[in-house]
Amino acid sequence: MTRHLGHEFLTDVIEWRFGGFIPEAANIRMWRSVVYALLEGASESLNIRRDDLDGTLYHYSSFEPPAIVLYDNVPGGAGHVHRIFENPAQVVASAFRRVDQDCCGPETSCYECLRNYRNQYYHDELARGLA
Repeated sequence: MTRHLGHEFLTDVIEWRFGGFIPEAANIRMWRSVVYALLEGASESLNIRRDDLDGTLYHYSSFEPPAIVLYDNVPGGAGHVHRIFENPAQVVASAFRRVDQDCCGPETSCYECLRNYRNQYYHDELARGLA
């Protein structure tokens, strides 16, 4: 028997979807690494407390890349993702700088680029080179 547990959490959300030919569309490690690069980039470039933002992947189908969903980790929302929406180039540039540094090997990650306490479940999957 399958059971699903959930909790309703009303907050602000931004969803990024990518279309066209993307050769790494099925690489979950790459997409998860991109999520955390964007979260770190948004936190750094827009001076948002990292604990106030979070993100996940949403799979619409197995034939297209997953959507990147970033959300305010504050009940009711705090407007942080609205700021990301208004400054996407700044966020992406900061995310790129974060994974472009020589802090660890490109096939892995560390606490200077992608890792933090909240994503420790995915530490083995995160790779700054893929992001």
